[in-house]
Amino acid sequence: MARKSKEEALETRSKVLDAALRVFSIKGVAHSSLADIAKAAGVSRGAIYWHFANKGELLAALWDQVVQLYTPLAVAAENPDEPDPLGKMKALYISFLTNLVDDPRQQQLFRILFDASDRSKDTEAFRQLHITTRRQRLQSLLIALHNIKEKGQLPSTCDVHCGAISVLCFIHGHLANWILTPDLFDLKKEAPVLVEGMIRMLSAGRLPAGDDEQKFSD
Repeated sequence: MARKSKEEALETRSKVLDAALRVFSIKGVAHSSLADIAKAAGVSRGAIYWHFANKGELLAALWDQVVQLYTPLAVAAENPDEPDPLGKMKALYISFLTNLVDDPRQQQLFRILFDASDRSKDTEAFRQLHITTRRQRLQSLLIALHNIKEKGQLPSTCDVHCGAISVLCFIHGHLANWILTPDLFDLKKEAPVLVEGMIRMLSAGRLPAGDDEQKFSD
């Protein structure tokens, strides 16, 4: 019976998250209430409070779902025992960009993130969470690129620090531009070519070697 109750609780949590994303996308976070979400999910407000204290926690949980989708590939690129960390990083970004096109839920979440007109303490907390994630991603890229360079998959002249910044900006730029103007380019079609171009930029080894090892250790 306890196992069934746990499964029911997980099912309710999933229904609430799905409903929250729908309601936020239609009404905006600032103009949505937990009562709206409860109605859309077909549950009581008490059921929502059992899992989430407020809209900020709902947004954080939705964001965590997206992050967890790509964590295994990101971790693999950072793993010193991974024989092909460059291949894992390439697969990570191709899957991220192509999955974005195929997954309306991710699109809805990023539109909420980039909607500057939807302002509340909950959306501001969500945007701060995104900033924190970007900072963490930069540190992860430093580790991954250092690992890739150690495996001989990047030339010794590649500056890991500059490379990590370039990758972060490259991916975020394509993401933001496509979310805000999806007719600007065919992201799903172009993603493999774009990511391959990014890899070739890193592999060209024309960035100054400098003190990237010191930056990495800092």
